[in-house]
Amino acid sequence: MVTISSALLGLATFLISITLIKRYSNIPEVTSILMSLNIGIYFLTSPALVFADSPILFRYGSSGSYLISGRYETLITSMFLHANLIHLFLNMYALYILGKVAEISLGRAKFISLYFLSGLVGNLLSCIIDTGSVSVGASGAVMGLLGYIVAMEYRVTGKFNPSTVLLAIFVIFGGFSANVDVLAHLGGFLVGLGLGLSRAPAW
Repeated sequence: MVTISSALLGLATFLISITLIKRYSNIPEVTSILMSLNIGIYFLTSPALVFADSPILFRYGSSGSYLISGRYETLITSMFLHANLIHLFLNMYALYILGKVAEISLGRAKFISLYFLSGLVGNLLSCIIDTGSVSVGASGAVMGLLGYIVAMEYRVTGKFNPSTVLLAIFVIFGGFSANVDVLAHLGGFLVGLGLGLSRAPAW
């Protein structure tokens, strides 16, 4: 449960992280806000600090059973929840690396659209195919950024770099991590890849 101390800690970490990121890094504005929100919400929902509060994860994570009952908001809320510090660190590091490249390339509005669309589609795919599980994390949205960057590399060079493709496959399947939502990763990646390869005027 969220306590007064965890709420204050969440607010403090959000304010501190967004201040430090803006002052000491070259990360674009939206990426820095997303990173700070994820960090702040993690400490808001983690009274024990190392691990997030399980009841909160199960209540606001995404699940096929929740969609059946009409709890569509969990497709969004789950994108800002992380199970533990390692989970948070891995996703925020990936967002730091990929976000600044994608945001500079796309601009703020299109970057936000790509991020949330990738996260939504990734969560939705996971919910439809694996209806019994409850998933949390920003990885579906972050994988959309990776898919977009892979597509941009292809559009510039005219070919897919084997090393980049292998890296993408490795990340989609979670690398060496356990309990990875591969479907959310795959759904997000395909959204980014498809939008990146598209030559539609909107993109």
